[in-house]
Amino acid sequence: MKVVLTVLDALPARHVGDAHTPVLCALARQAGGEPGRALAVMTAATYPNHATFATGVLPRDHGIVSNFVPQTGGLVPAWELGPAVSTLFDACRAAGRSSAAVVGDQYLIGVMGARNADEHWPPNGEPPAHVRRDAHDYLDDADTIVELAAALDARPDLVVSQLNAPDTAAHVHGPDSEAALAVYHDTDSRLAELREHVDWDDTVWIIVSDHDQETVVDRAPIDLRPEFERRGVELFALPEGSATLVCGDGARDAATWLAEVDGVEGTAPFHVPDPSLECCLAWSVPGRTFGFVEMETEPGTHGSPRTRTQVAVVTGGHPAAPKLARAASASEVSALDWAPTIATLLDLELPHATGRSLV
Repeated sequence: MKVVLTVLDALPARHVGDAHTPVLCALARQAGGEPGRALAVMTAATYPNHATFATGVLPRDHGIVSNFVPQTGGLVPAWELGPAVSTLFDACRAAGRSSAAVVGDQYLIGVMGARNADEHWPPNGEPPAHVRRDAHDYLDDADTIVELAAALDARPDLVVSQLNAPDTAAHVHGPDSEAALAVYHDTDSRLAELREHVDWDDTVWIIVSDHDQETVVDRAPIDLRPEFERRGVELFALPEGSATLVCGDGARDAATWLAEVDGVEGTAPFHVPDPSLECCLAWSVPGRTFGFVEMETEPGTHGSPRTRTQVAVVTGGHPAAPKLARAASASEVSALDWAPTIATLLDLELPHATGRSLV
């Protein structure tokens, strides 16, 4: 048995259908299912959810709570920190199984602990000089797909992959724009290319997204710094699009008054790995996003509970695929569930995982 996990970054579930993603729909039906939906962990952003895909635990346990992880004394880039618990790559190595990782967002190599895969690309998370970049300086899918096809041809037991184009297009153009829809269709067509490289009869192929995106209507960002100064509190904000972490002494109490700030829709407690650091989560009203006044706001954003919807498709020719395809299409699953499911399929030990296996 082999397992392939492919993440189509930020592909909106509402645009998954025969009009824009005919290949994805056909792949789901080939295994007896339909495209389903899953629920992202918070924040509904790329790095927390990819770390969860690799570990099967919540961000407070794997430690990747945001792009930059707050710790006493400063911030640590998520890609330098890496998961605090064992990953699917670690489990494969311990079980004597082979694994590979190919991603378009180069920072995911560190975020997912993919340096422990037998093969990973881009090497050490550093894009080769000849590789094309997109508008956010990530790797162009046209180059990522070549490396992914080569990884599939090598037939490892596990391939974890990510195509970044939908996310960049949604940010730059807006997730419901004609330009973004064209990119979703282009990414979908690449799945047909990959289908030719999948060892079909022996493979379960899981295709997901990591979060949704929503359109920014008011481009003026919600900058919380003036409010912190007005109240005389020593807090700092880590904007994650339409959500933000608020950290520092008194952050738990701040959850009550943050909801009164213009543009803030709600708040919730939020736990980070450093037990000495207080944090809470705030999210914006629809159409708004957090940031700093000196930053330029893009037309597409994510992070809030409204962008937690993920695509969930299971296909492949292995006998386990149809049952999983029906499970993915019949009910909402969680981002937490994919790592335990993969561990069950490949007979791996993933002791920290808190999600449920769908097998």
